This record gives sequence, C-alpha cells and structure tokens, in this order.
Amino acid sequence: MPRSNSSELITLRVKVVRALRDKWKKELDKNPFANEHFGGFVNELLSEMLEKDEFLKKYAPFLSEEGCTKDILYIKDIKENKTAEIYLNDNDNKLYCSLCKTFNCFHIQFAIATPKIAKLNIKPKAILYKELELNIQKEKKTSGRKKSSRSTVHQ
Repeated sequence: MPRSNSSELITLRVKVVRALRDKWKKELDKNPFANEHFGGFVNELLSEMLEKDEFLKKYAPFLSEEGCTKDILYIKDIKENKTAEIYLNDNDNKLYCSLCKTFNCFHIQFAIATPKIAKLNIKPKAILYKELELNIQKEKKTSGRKKSSRSTVHQ
C-alpha cells in the first residue's frame, strides 16, 4: 500500500510493536469490526488515546498528573491548590485519596482514567498471602515426615 504525502514514518520499540500486535490479534478474534490492517489498528488506538486526553482536559480542567512512584500517583488540584496522593489501600486493595480521605472522590475518578494508574504497585489481597503461607507450612509438615518404607518389586 503506498504511503500518502500526509503520513509520516515513526520508529517504535520492538517490544511495543509485539505488544500492539498481540493486542490487535486478540481484538480481531473477539471483535468482527476491528481494523483488518495492523497500521490502521495502531492509528485508531492512538487516536482514541488523544480523544481520551482531550476529554479529561474538558471533564476536569483543574486536575493534572504531577507524576508517580511505584506506590503513589500525584494529582495536582488547581482549585484546591493542593496535590492529591492516590494509592492502593493495603487493607482492601482499593484506591485511596489522601486529600479527600476517601475511596471514591473526583481525584480517584480522574486517576482511573489515566494510564499511569496501571503503574501503581498493585498487590494481591492479604487473604491470599495468608492462604499461601498456610499452604507452605502444610507442605513443610508433610515433606518433613519420614517416607514410607513400603516398596514394590515387580518381577
């Protein structure tokens, strides 16, 4: 397919292209209306991302991402002239806003709509850790026992 004069070649990392191609193949399998061409799929995906950014600017013009660490997403609130720290509460694995001291404020809604929320260090629930530890202890007890001296001889 010839390139139009208004198009531009860009370079993507191999890892990114692999991830995009995997996403495209999954989309083709589940959505009969997905773009048949990989390049078209990537263009649509990038366009949707730009539209989402524009929507966020209109929806919450007084909020912006200030950065993130592995545990905290910082949202600048110009109205309040403060920065909200959004992080996962260890007790119930829910997002928590330190500014509003709640699990369901405007800052959290904004954070969920940003891609950086996926960079937070999401941990499995504490119950899973307890279950895992109990299983390990059971395994240690059973493996610590003497093995049966029964043996079978086939002739």
